[in-house]
Amino acid sequence: MPTSGPELRAVQQNGDEFRIHTKEEAAEILRVKVSWLERRAAARQIPFTMLGGAYRFTDAHLAEIVRLNEQGALSSPATPVAARRPRRRVQKPAAHTGGFVPLRPRPTARKAS
Repeated sequence: MPTSGPELRAVQQNGDEFRIHTKEEAAEILRVKVSWLERRAAARQIPFTMLGGAYRFTDAHLAEIVRLNEQGALSSPATPVAARRPRRRVQKPAAHTGGFVPLRPRPTARKAS
């Protein structure tokens, strides 16, 4: 009598046993939505196996998916603060009598050559 569940998905390869997970099982293991897994697999952004027209994932695939989406810790900036380009300072308009700021001409437009 056949059993149900993951026991049927255990496969032998070179004497090693590995499990093949459906997209629903893989999504549950990774704690992501099935649609996220489907979109990434369709875009070939994550490893998978296509069996019978359906996405299947091994434990090695799941480990690789986690590795690909790993975020490293924030480190110190690559360039020291002193080496960065200084911010451009905005000049405050000079106080003029009468409460208005004099107009400035527009910068000239560059001509295409």
